Amino acid sequence: MKQVLLIDESSVFRDYIKDKLASRHVQVDIGVGQLDSLSKMRSILPDLVILDFNPNRSFVFDLLDAKKSDPNARDIPVILLAQRLSKHEISRIASYGIKTVIPKPLKIDQLFSAVSKIIKLDFEIDATPCILEAHVNDNILFIEIAQGLNREKIDLLKYKIRELIDLYNLTFPKILVMMTDMSLSFVDGPNLEQLMNSITADARVKNKNVKILTLDNFTREFISGDKNFDEIQIVTDLSKALDSLLKDVNQLEDTTTLISEHLLTATGSPENRSSLEMRFKSELETLKEAGQQIRIAVIDDDVVIRTILEKTFMSLQASVDKFESGIKFINALHPSAYDLVFLDLMMPEMNGFEVLMKMKQMDIDIPVIVLSAISQREAVLKVLSAGVKSYMIKPLKPDAILTKAIEVLQESV
Repeated sequence: MKQVLLIDESSVFRDYIKDKLASRHVQVDIGVGQLDSLSKMRSILPDLVILDFNPNRSFVFDLLDAKKSDPNARDIPVILLAQRLSKHEISRIASYGIKTVIPKPLKIDQLFSAVSKIIKLDFEIDATPCILEAHVNDNILFIEIAQGLNREKIDLLKYKIRELIDLYNLTFPKILVMMTDMSLSFVDGPNLEQLMNSITADARVKNKNVKILTLDNFTREFISGDKNFDEIQIVTDLSKALDSLLKDVNQLEDTTTLISEHLLTATGSPENRSSLEMRFKSELETLKEAGQQIRIAVIDDDVVIRTILEKTFMSLQASVDKFESGIKFINALHPSAYDLVFLDLMMPEMNGFEVLMKMKQMDIDIPVIVLSAISQREAVLKVLSAGVKSYMIKPLKPDAILTKAIEVLQESV
């Protein structure tokens, strides 16, 4: 039996990895602290060590120094998980013979590909295209699912939900699952059941606090017909779903405000980022490969916003044209000019509404992602009523920008 020693602070990550490896009959031992980790490394002599490069850098380097000086442990392969590394740290890590460093947040397919190569054991990874995002907004846990049901991501969702509940200290978590673009059939039944089991796995999640937003008849009938999912409500209207979830919360805002602010403005700070990522590395690589052919227009009078978007898509090698006014964009526009448009609403000379009207008059159908400040809720709703389905709230974050681009461009990628 293969043995893996896991040294990581995140209990959620430890549990997920332990369960996943156990499914392939791999024994996983947990190292807690330097003495315990080193003792287990020497006594077990595992086939692999997975080590989190946590904020306590001295702990990691002391452990690696001790490993290097031990003739029995020095050749044990190590996978290092790290969020940020300085040039000095990279050089020092290389001196220990560590060849595999995986960036955090983790891409699960990337991690298990590395594990497979080292311990010579294959792991079946479901490659079904799937966008699955989970985030908390003002005590509501939003889960967005599109394209398909991927068993790896569904399995990971169980741990992600637990992590978010712990991060935001949600005593009675309320969950809204949005799968309005999903059309399922009986062949999806096992995966749909796995999805529902993952959503309700944590004891703190009560069925009565879970709402499923869907237009799909199979999904409705499947969930309604399973006694394990009693009290889970199927809804077709976002406003009613939010009203239902928030009816016990003292809110002075109307539903319009809630839709704009709660759903689309992620709470939390960089230090509260979760340790697992719901998007596979291979999906980002797919978008990156297609990026050389993707042409993007950014129309915003704010040079900072234009620069953020340009730098975000530089990583994909996409072509980005920046316009400081709607007039300049319209003058350069033709039907095949761009694959995607990021459009600010409030600009001088020609605002975002006028740009949308001009595009309609020119019979140009290009996906548009509207950019808006939170104070422009009414304007955003006006844009949505005009048929624009995607918008983002400023300030913008690169990860969120890429996620939205993947969502909009996925059909052509």
